[in-house]
Amino acid sequence: MGDLHGHLTSTHSKVHADSNHLFVFELSRGHGDTTNPCNPTSTSEVRVKNVSSAPILGAILEHDVIVVGAGPAGLIAAADIARKGHDVIVLEEHGTIGVPDHCAGLLSISGLKTLGLHPPSDVIQNVISGARIHAPSGLSIEINRSKKEALVIDRRKFDEWLGLRAEEHGAKIVTRSRAVNIRIDRSRGCTVTIQGAEHRRLTSKSVINAEGFRGVISKTLGLPAVPKSAKYPAYQYEMSNVHFSQDQVHMFYGRKFAPGFFAWMIPLGDGRARVGLASMNRSKMRLDAARHHHPVIHDWVRDAKIERGFGGVVLVGMPVKRFSVDRALGVGDSIGMVKPTTGGGVILGGQTARIAAQVLSGQLEREDLSVRGLGHFDKGCRVIVKREIRPMHIAQRALTLLTDKGLDSVIRDARDLNLLDIVKREGDMDYQGRVISRLLQNPRMVLVGLRAIRHINPFMNGWKGGVH
Repeated sequence: MGDLHGHLTSTHSKVHADSNHLFVFELSRGHGDTTNPCNPTSTSEVRVKNVSSAPILGAILEHDVIVVGAGPAGLIAAADIARKGHDVIVLEEHGTIGVPDHCAGLLSISGLKTLGLHPPSDVIQNVISGARIHAPSGLSIEINRSKKEALVIDRRKFDEWLGLRAEEHGAKIVTRSRAVNIRIDRSRGCTVTIQGAEHRRLTSKSVINAEGFRGVISKTLGLPAVPKSAKYPAYQYEMSNVHFSQDQVHMFYGRKFAPGFFAWMIPLGDGRARVGLASMNRSKMRLDAARHHHPVIHDWVRDAKIERGFGGVVLVGMPVKRFSVDRALGVGDSIGMVKPTTGGGVILGGQTARIAAQVLSGQLEREDLSVRGLGHFDKGCRVIVKREIRPMHIAQRALTLLTDKGLDSVIRDARDLNLLDIVKREGDMDYQGRVISRLLQNPRMVLVGLRAIRHINPFMNGWKGGVH
């Protein structure tokens, strides 16, 4: 599933295309710090450069790396690899980076720091200090610490900033360019066919798949795609004149409105909020029902005005079982690297991107892009799966199996048995695996489980997607 107000010179991307050319964004900077994208004194202008027609695969390859998809994972990987002196080009099917956005925009401050990302102030819409979890019965528990926990970001501006950051490190970004086919020759290189103003081909030594959850490029590369069973529909409104606390995120559990997942309210500041819901099916209809009939949500949004609404997909399953093939690997949503508990994937996806960049840069220098050479990427990803994603997946699937009475029981016991102290002391918004493992080892969780197990719904397929 992160407002500080300050001054930063805004950046505007100018995008042009005609029937005969592809275009590459190049960054032209004015006076100021040319190395720090967050420097308030710097100014940026995007200049468009014509890209000549690419030859088909031959003896000389045009690029070291082609990245398919200009989302956060793709752009983070592109920046890291280009910074090490490699030739990197990013292909984005849409005309503007960050559009359309399908994200709740809540990112932990600690997670951003682990990625070395410090978004400028015009990207940040609000600062969050904690969360309140609402049970179906109306009981709620608060997870709050003294320090600020998360940022609410404007996802379009965030992606745009990541794009400028990648360009500053030397990557090129091509918009309105959809990769429709990738051919890999193990001994010679990669050919990527692009559908844009016209069909073109680009060649490279390697490819990073950052297409997101759709799985089209994954199948082309021979990588497993995220299964349909792990994709839940989600819908979200941005609303004004919402009456609730502006420093807490609220999560609403219950099978009546959001079976299999939950509804959320994320404050944007100044009485604005993102109000959304993900579920196994009919997410927009369920969200509208919650707006009108959920006792808490309705009370907070009854005078609100809808500014816009948009749909998307939340991933709730485990990652795919294989992450790389000869000369190619996948990052982020394309390999299912998200938090099963919330569907958030920017931080974990960014972590896979950093690992991918480190491994791929090293293998480019060693001139070994075989699946064996790229195997260190798979090993790094599996560490994340074992430590973080598997415990989160088990917790999410267990909650999915419970009836509303079972959810009430778990939330009540978490409060009454002082389990929240462990969460407050050791919990992390993005890296939840450790605290979940600690909770499962706590003797008091036996009592929680015994009370909740009476309320398992035998007709709820809570384990689809599997654990591996």
